[in-house]
Formats: sequence, C-alpha cells, structure tokens
Amino acid sequence: MANTETPKEYGLTELPPEPKPFPGCKVCLGFSVRRENARSRGDYSAVSDANVVLRRHWAEAHVS
Repeated sequence: MANTETPKEYGLTELPPEPKPFPGCKVCLGFSVRRENARSRGDYSAVSDANVVLRRHWAEAHVS
C-alpha cells in the first residue's frame, strides 16, 4: 500500500543572538565565561542555561 499522507512542513526559526555581557559587569562576565566553558566541552544544554541566566540578569540589573 502506498503512503498517501501529505508531508508536513515544519518551519525552523532562527535562534535569537546570544546575550553579551554588560560592559564592566563582573556578574555578566561570569555568566559569559560559564557559557564559553560549557561550549568548549560540548555541553550545549549548559550553554542554553547560561544564556537564560544572563538574559534574566540583564533584565533585573541593567534594564531601567
């Protein structure tokens, strides 16, 4: 029996750019270093976690 199902299309979305550390902020720098260390060992889940934490920190500490 032939497969008569129409293929489904899935749209891929581009990820937002990674947050950058706020100039002069040691906390931001620490999260950024944590992210790069995770990336260097291939732990992309930890890279994503560090991005979330850095974005949250940005929102709490650097956005008025």
